[in-house]
Amino acid sequence: MNGSLYLGRIFGIHIRVPVLFLMMMAAIVLFMGANMALTMMMLFGLVLLHELGHSLVAQHFGIRVLDITFWPLGGMARMSEIPEDSRVEGWIAIAGPLVNFALAALALPFFLLGNGSGTERLLGTGGIGAGYLGQFLVLNLMLGTFNLLPAFPMDGGRVLRAILGRNGDWVGATEKAVKVSRYMALLMVFAGIATFNCFLPLIAFFVWSVGARELFAVRMRHGLSPFGKVSVAFGQGGPFASIFGPMHAAGQSHYRDERLFDGAHPAAAPRRPAEPDAPPSDGHGISDEEIERMERFRGSLRGFGED
Repeated sequence: MNGSLYLGRIFGIHIRVPVLFLMMMAAIVLFMGANMALTMMMLFGLVLLHELGHSLVAQHFGIRVLDITFWPLGGMARMSEIPEDSRVEGWIAIAGPLVNFALAALALPFFLLGNGSGTERLLGTGGIGAGYLGQFLVLNLMLGTFNLLPAFPMDGGRVLRAILGRNGDWVGATEKAVKVSRYMALLMVFAGIATFNCFLPLIAFFVWSVGARELFAVRMRHGLSPFGKVSVAFGQGGPFASIFGPMHAAGQSHYRDERLFDGAHPAAAPRRPAEPDAPPSDGHGISDEEIERMERFRGSLRGFGED
């Protein structure tokens, strides 16, 4: 994480903020005042809690969380690996929005008991701190609701894939979830143009590009062509089966797997020494020749570190 400021650890999870991100936030505060500074601090505090929700559930399932990093459109929890398991991915995905909804539920009674009308309190005219309590409530509801949109790789898209993948067809589930997310991305572009909101097209670009990378990686790990039906022309399993077949699933989002091609992956097929007369690869392991082929594209795979 070159160019990032290390803030410390929470529950053993490293927290990092890119210097460029801090400079962008400083510019926003400089031009929009102290009130905006407090609002931004509140927002990214809530984003941190959201990501901690994902991270703590992942740790519960035995997944190592490398760090949480902020970026201009929010935050990202990087994880060592995410198994192709509907139950695991579903719980990890839903945990973040549930944190925001729980915080909103805690704030709601205090908001309702405050002085003045709801509008006054949302605008901050109902007393000292009333406006920030209203912002706290609204920001949590917005974060929780927006992240549940079925736009992979956002939380809602991952929940959708978890539901679709219950039959064990992870490739098909990913294809369908990414297809839905692309429709959502187009809607975001049109909504951004209609409302003059520049952030929605940026989020749409993120959804489209990262979803495409995830689909590409899942297909290759299952021995298929990254371009979908093109693999039929190469026969059963496709030309990538011997290279990527043993690889396990990984995420690419908002919370993402940082060991896509790590041969030391705990869920990857074990690599055994070949018998003297055995062929270089039996389809269940990775030969030295295949590792060399991958290293020409990905760099060294032996001793690959997490950070």
